[in-house]
Amino acid sequence: MISEKEKIILKSFGEHLKFLKEKQELSYREFYKRSGVNTGDIIKYENGETSPNFITILRLSIGLKIHPTELLDFDYGIDFSAGLE
Repeated sequence: MISEKEKIILKSFGEHLKFLKEKQELSYREFYKRSGVNTGDIIKYENGETSPNFITILRLSIGLKIHPTELLDFDYGIDFSAGLE
């Protein structure tokens, strides 16, 4: 089970992913074609329902034609010095 802080991070990541996709005016279909990531999974990531693994982060980055650090460069919404619990 994930902590409340981890849920906040997943939600923030999803919002950032959606923003980057919409900024490029990518449809889910086109994003799938570029990344190879299932549309249903992309929607789950955008909604903060699940966490992508490392390879999926790379695939999402390729689909967005950005470096993975840009995909992970967002306001996580938590104070890291306080830990994740």
